[in-house]
Amino acid sequence: MSVCSVVRRKRLSHIAGQRLPPLWGRRFRLPTSALLLALALAPAAHAQFNLFVVDGVTERPAPAVYDFGSLYGDESGTVRFRLRNTSNAAAPVTLLVVAGEGFLLTAPPVPIGLAPQGAVDLSVVFHATDTGGYSAAFRSDGIAILLTATVSPRLAYRIDPGPGGPFPGAVDFGSAVIGSPIARRIRIQNETQLVLTVPAISVQGTDFTLSAPAPSGQSLQPGQGGAFTMVFTPHATGVRQGSLVIGDRSYPLTGAGADPPLPKPTVSIDLKEAASAQQGTLIVRFDAPAKTSGVGTATLDFRGSADTAMAFASGGRRVTFPIAPGDTQAALAFQTGTTAGVITFTAQVGGMIDQRSVTIAGVPPGIGATQALRSATAVEIRISGFDNTRSLGPLSFTFYDAAGNPIAPGAIRTDDSPDFARYFAGSDLGGVFLLRAVFPVTGDAGVIASCEATLANSAGSAKTPRTPF
Repeated sequence: MSVCSVVRRKRLSHIAGQRLPPLWGRRFRLPTSALLLALALAPAAHAQFNLFVVDGVTERPAPAVYDFGSLYGDESGTVRFRLRNTSNAAAPVTLLVVAGEGFLLTAPPVPIGLAPQGAVDLSVVFHATDTGGYSAAFRSDGIAILLTATVSPRLAYRIDPGPGGPFPGAVDFGSAVIGSPIARRIRIQNETQLVLTVPAISVQGTDFTLSAPAPSGQSLQPGQGGAFTMVFTPHATGVRQGSLVIGDRSYPLTGAGADPPLPKPTVSIDLKEAASAQQGTLIVRFDAPAKTSGVGTATLDFRGSADTAMAFASGGRRVTFPIAPGDTQAALAFQTGTTAGVITFTAQVGGMIDQRSVTIAGVPPGIGATQALRSATAVEIRISGFDNTRSLGPLSFTFYDAAGNPIAPGAIRTDDSPDFARYFAGSDLGGVFLLRAVFPVTGDAGVIASCEATLANSAGSAKTPRTPF
């Protein structure tokens, strides 16, 4: 005869020839004397199997009655068992069953062949909602033990805002800036027909606190409730951990600390004149003093011809700038180069961006320096400057004697547009150019005292100062 088990709608009337009172239902604890008698009468023909309880990496013999202890409604308890063949011969396991409401066995399907000293692991999970005592019989070949558990009444807890799952349980506060609090309010409600006492409530962890004492020890009549509030205030970056303790239960608390956000940038341009060959400053102002260290990025984009001189003074068209706590702005020097077009400045701090554009208009040629050279048979004029339209072409030269009178034939005109076009097409220097004009002289070159030149592009013309030889 195998050990009795008590389950819903099953009735036991005899054990070992003795008449017992009718027993049924899902909440029942077998009397000790009856249990021991039943276990003693279990058949010994399959004694080669022993059952053990597994705790971590150790195992201990399973008791005749294994108690899951006291749980609350909707809580689960799990026990790991190990069935071992302790004989010196291989043997099959033909029976593995747990019978009783609320208990669920997880095990490989039978039959299972076990070598000498071989074992098979299995687990039993208990889960129930209604309060009361629960029992079930665990049976295998030559083995029978009783499993018991108790579901105790408790208060109902709800969290605002809710975590999307049952509570009490793990609470994730999410991410918060260091020093900035996040609160979660826990509502307590007595939904039973009993008078229940609020258990001791506390939180652990340096980043977690209660905003006010919890109503621990307060008696709640049916339908009455209360509340308490947990506060997460991270003191460092990264994942922060703590725990909420309610009576004899502890639940993990987690949150993440983050550095304060970098300030929002606003771009302005300090430029005396929106023109070529200018130096200016890109100013990145912050909407508030920085609370943390970081790095910002500034870029200079140009819509126009290639111009390597159009860049930040520190080099290139993309630069980073440091941000320290307390900073209110960053200043970055730049130069406008020698090409007409649109310059767009963009500043990015964190994920925030601002930008401004400057239009560099086309202008007549800019004259940098003029040099006049003379030999016995020729004169040479050298002119450096820039043409931000890159359309330079018509030229005019006038030579003067020592008295300031024009020398015949007067203004000498030429159009070098094709030559300048070829030059600019192969240049990445913007509108920069160096012009060398050589003129043969018939007669006494010493009579030529000075020269004046006029250069023209699509935006107008410019005249050099009168340059002496």
